[in-house]
Amino acid sequence: MNFLARITPSSITVVLIAILLTACFSQEDPPSTAPANVAVTEGSGLVVVDWDVIPGRTYWIFYNQGTNASLDDFDRVVSGISPPYVLTGLLNDTQYAFTVTSSKGSSKVGPFSPVETATPRLLSPSVAWTVGTPLSGNDLHSIAFSGSTYVTVGDAATVFAAQYYYPGVGGVDATGWRSATTLPVGLTANLNSVAYDGARFIALGNDGSIIKSTDAEALLWEAVTAIAGAPTMNVLAIGVGLYVAVGDTGAIYTSSDSATTWTARASGTASNLYGISYVNGTYVAVGASGTLLTSTDAVTWTTQASMTGSNLRGVTYGANTYVAVGDNGAIVSSADATTWAVQTGPTAESFRAVSFGPDEQFIAVGTSSVNAYSSTGADGSWLSSTTNAGSIDLNAIAPNLLYIAVGAAGANVSGK
Repeated sequence: MNFLARITPSSITVVLIAILLTACFSQEDPPSTAPANVAVTEGSGLVVVDWDVIPGRTYWIFYNQGTNASLDDFDRVVSGISPPYVLTGLLNDTQYAFTVTSSKGSSKVGPFSPVETATPRLLSPSVAWTVGTPLSGNDLHSIAFSGSTYVTVGDAATVFAAQYYYPGVGGVDATGWRSATTLPVGLTANLNSVAYDGARFIALGNDGSIIKSTDAEALLWEAVTAIAGAPTMNVLAIGVGLYVAVGDTGAIYTSSDSATTWTARASGTASNLYGISYVNGTYVAVGASGTLLTSTDAVTWTTQASMTGSNLRGVTYGANTYVAVGDNGAIVSSADATTWAVQTGPTAESFRAVSFGPDEQFIAVGTSSVNAYSSTGADGSWLSSTTNAGSIDLNAIAPNLLYIAVGAAGANVSGK
């Protein structure tokens, strides 16, 4: 018998589950020992449960809010699993108790492991990030995530890819980060941006060159038609069937055919554009001296007053709020992408990127490995640290159940 992945008292009573576990399995003797070396590590809205495996056993986790979890007192159970097991859907700042047991063939369950407790929590300045071995001596400028694969790009045509695995070191599987095995012949451009379009990764070079991945692991890449006559290009964003690239001197180009044919658009500014995102149905581009542009179609652009003179580098949306970040700790926010206000930032370090993740908080990264956090994006809500993620400049961040940031000299750090 194999229960559903998660059972709650609303779907079946604790008494009935107890009967099933103790009475229905009777053809074999149960295990005589409890699973050993059970460890529970908390993350944001989740825990990772680990234990020693004995071949031939089926494992069960019983868990409950509070300090006790047993056959007689539990909220949920998962079965037919192997360690390390990522248990999601938990409440942050709430203590849970966990115990692991096992069955053998058609036997009833055996002894339970000692109860372990853990309290899921948001990533915050008090949580240490894992500092990975530098991937290269080249600066990394951008990182993108497909749902299973990460790709980061940087100077001198640097491309690395890794497979997502939450329990793994740095949030990737045991293979780790691998350099692209095939790139277009003669490609030497600094790759400033990478994005995922739902089928492939697309990377943008500073010289307007465009390359795309052609395999599931993003190790094979081929050239796409470059943006002809482009100035220095900085960032690529992907909207609904539309690719938008921005760069110096207010350059904006769009493509509706998978980044093959590009059309120049009038931005209305000569300022360098350093960041762009498609968020909440709106393209938002940011740049030098507080430049901030918005558009619903990437063709007609409107200049907005950002209320700051600082260079803005990154922009995102979450918690019903647009947030842009930049040099000298600049943070500006808006509820409608039209009226913007300056926030009181937590640091004088310069931000290079900002994201809003599935844990429903903003995280910004920048110089000296600064990382700043806010669940609302509201003025005065930001907290930051420059001591929990190394000391090197971070240029980009990818949100997921964990966060991975990349930066100068091949830097890569991960926060869970």
